[in-house]
Amino acid sequence: MITDFSSWRNRQYQKQTGPKMILDDDEVLSGPLPENLSQNYNYAFRRDDWFLGRQLKHGETAAVWLVRYLQPKSGRWVGQVHERFESPLQVEYLKWPRIIHKRKITISQFIDRLNYYSGLRAGEISRFSLFELLVYPPVKFMKNYFWHLGFLDGLPGLIMAFMMSLHSFWVRVKVYEKTR
Repeated sequence: MITDFSSWRNRQYQKQTGPKMILDDDEVLSGPLPENLSQNYNYAFRRDDWFLGRQLKHGETAAVWLVRYLQPKSGRWVGQVHERFESPLQVEYLKWPRIIHKRKITISQFIDRLNYYSGLRAGEISRFSLFELLVYPPVKFMKNYFWHLGFLDGLPGLIMAFMMSLHSFWVRVKVYEKTR
């Protein structure tokens, strides 16, 4: 299993000889790339997130933009988990096509992934904070479910808001366990 997503992506990226579209295994493009993409930019795409058979139009996963069309040798991936591409090249944001992210997993499999990713994220944090443990998870739920209108996505929106809050809780508990 991958434990450092940036390192893995950087190894793949270094082999790149021309511009390349980067997609995860559970992602597809909603249509063809525009033909007139410039070599002077990296390109970001909006991601449409699907969960439990429904597109989430609200919450933290609904308005994600990802830099995924990359010019060769123009930057590097950073962050062990939830990695992002950093580059001195300017980023152009394309409204179309979009990245379609359809998770075809059960709730149990999703919980397993959250457990795995929370362990990776906890490894990036060096100090425990009781304040963060008590405050971040409920605030994250309220932000996703109420502020970002996750309740409009029905039961999948509620489950996603709860799971993201649970992830935040697990990260801090694992940091506590690691630092005590």
